[in-house]
Amino acid sequence: MIVSLWQVPDKETAELMTTFYNYWMKGKTINDAFTQAQADMRKKYAPFYWAAFVLVE
Repeated sequence: MIVSLWQVPDKETAELMTTFYNYWMKGKTINDAFTQAQADMRKKYAPFYWAAFVLVE
């Protein structure tokens, strides 16, 4: 389950989730896909837009 610790705008949330699912569907583990999606977002946005999300297993 991926949850948000604070409210994040829809555009950036959708981008993170789309990126995450693309990596996952290409064969990465859930942990690796999430980590890579956050790394991609880190290159484009301030932490407010990606750091709110945490992966809970």
